[in-house]
Amino acid sequence: MLNSKRIGLLAVVIVSLSWAVHAEEPKTALPAASQTAATPEQPATTTPATAQDAAPEQLQALTERVERYWAARQARDVRTLYDLESAAQPGGWLKLENAMSLQGLPIRKAKVEEVRIEDGKGITRISAEVMIGTIGWTRQTIEDPWVLLDGQWYHETFR
Repeated sequence: MLNSKRIGLLAVVIVSLSWAVHAEEPKTALPAASQTAATPEQPATTTPATAQDAAPEQLQALTERVERYWAARQARDVRTLYDLESAAQPGGWLKLENAMSLQGLPIRKAKVEEVRIEDGKGITRISAEVMIGTIGWTRQTIEDPWVLLDGQWYHETFR
């Protein structure tokens, strides 16, 4: 029989592993960038100076979609999350009736730390507080991949 302490530790391990699965590239030293304060409803963004291969309008379009996605995650707006997922696009495997799984654990104070485009792929670094069972709100930082499909950026959906 699991006690509450073991359940809490198990939840931390599961969340850590699930967030690690989303990071496809190894974490490297990131350039310093100016940051603005974020509120839970409106995450702030930073744009690194090293995004040479990205057109400014592509970087801006990606940034806007990333902010929209993470605002929807905080609000638990499943419809918006679904619309921004790559696997929900025509021919994708994700169906609206299965979209509730996109919510994940409750989050707050999401902040877009970095947005960059490398080799045609969008890579963002997000920090947020995640509600983990009996442990409570825990600060997490992840790298979150995005893909460009038919001229629009979509959150890369993992099974």
